[in-house]
Amino acid sequence: MDSNNKISIVIGFGLLIFVGMFVADHFSDATHREVAILGGELPSPPPIPASQLITGALPSLETIEHPTNANDQVHVVNKGESLRTICSKEYGDSGLANAVALWNGLSSPNKIEVGQHIALPTRSALIAAHAPALTPKVISAPQFGTYTVKSGDTLSQIAQQVCGSAKCTIELIELNKRTLLNPDRLQIGMKLRYRID
Repeated sequence: MDSNNKISIVIGFGLLIFVGMFVADHFSDATHREVAILGGELPSPPPIPASQLITGALPSLETIEHPTNANDQVHVVNKGESLRTICSKEYGDSGLANAVALWNGLSSPNKIEVGQHIALPTRSALIAAHAPALTPKVISAPQFGTYTVKSGDTLSQIAQQVCGSAKCTIELIELNKRTLLNPDRLQIGMKLRYRID
C-alpha cells in the first residue's frame, strides 16, 4: 500500500464521519423544535406610583432618625471603628454588635460609616429588646418508633401503616440499611425503625 492509498483511506474515513454527523443532525429532535422569536416587543414594566418615588438626594446615614430612648448613650463612629469594637469598649462584649445593629435599624453590623450616630442603650435594655433574635434556635432531635415485621408484610405496606404513605418506603429503607441488607427479603420478627413526625 503506497502513500496515495493511505491518504485516500484517511480522506474517505473523514468524509464518512462528516456525512454521518450531518445525517444524525438532520434527523435529531433539536432540528424540529420551535425556536423563540427574538426582537419582539417586550412588555413594559408597571409604572411606579409617584408616592413611592424619592426626589432629590438621598439622606446620609447620620441624618436618618433611629428609635432611641432618653437613656441611650449616643456614640459617634470614629475612623477605624466597627460595631464590634464599639460594643467591646462600651459593654465589654463584642458579641452584642448584632443587637446594637437591630436597635439602630441597621441592616448589618458591618455597615457603619464615620460620623454616624449610634444609640447605645443599657446592656439589660438591649438584651431584653432583642432576646428572641439573640437566642439560638433549638432544633429538636427527630423521634423514632420501631415496627416488628409480621408474616405477609411488605415495605410499602409498612410505610403506609407507620408513615401514612407508601411514598415513605425509600426513607424506611434508608433508615434501616444496616438491618435491612436486601429490601426484597423481609424476615418475620425483624425490627424496623421509622421516623415519627
